[in-house]
Amino acid sequence: MGFGHIYADAEQGAVLDALSRHLHGLGFEPIEMTAERHPSRMKEIDENRLRLYWIAPRLGRWTGIFEHRYYDNAARRRWGYTDEELAPALSRILDAEAYRIEVVDQAGLWIYARYTGGTERDWKVYQDTPAERSLDPDHARYELNRIIEREGFKNVGLGYENIPGPMVRPIERIPQSAEGVEGLEGFVHRAYQKARSG
Repeated sequence: MGFGHIYADAEQGAVLDALSRHLHGLGFEPIEMTAERHPSRMKEIDENRLRLYWIAPRLGRWTGIFEHRYYDNAARRRWGYTDEELAPALSRILDAEAYRIEVVDQAGLWIYARYTGGTERDWKVYQDTPAERSLDPDHARYELNRIIEREGFKNVGLGYENIPGPMVRPIERIPQSAEGVEGLEGFVHRAYQKARSG
């Protein structure tokens, strides 16, 4: 299983405004999305033309940002499930702390980066092999788990594609369910498309 999340220490409305400002600077404009227009296949979405997000309500200290997670990694500077520029941009615009977390469990890989005021303050990449894995909760493999517990992040492991709502339709055969989604009634869907020139 793999996932990528961004968490910002700010109210949902401020995060929505900062997200729009960041994407506007990249040439994206908000668009109205309907279930009929929403892509139904992973590879239909080109991150250079369309960006899709669910933004959770603030749960405890953090507002979670859940991006559509298929990207064509061949065209990216860095592999990943999240837009690597988004967490530092939100942190800078909001003048707040933000985290970017990515996990590819089958590869024994996780990444986190913590930003304050747009500057990376802390980060780590960890990877192991099945032979190196341990059940000892103090093992380095579980450092990200300890950060998640300490910070109180919600909906960890939830993918954009799993979140049901009136503006989306199922993507391929990925199940959508409200079960276990904290704060689902307060989630906000946002879609952005690259503005047409001329």
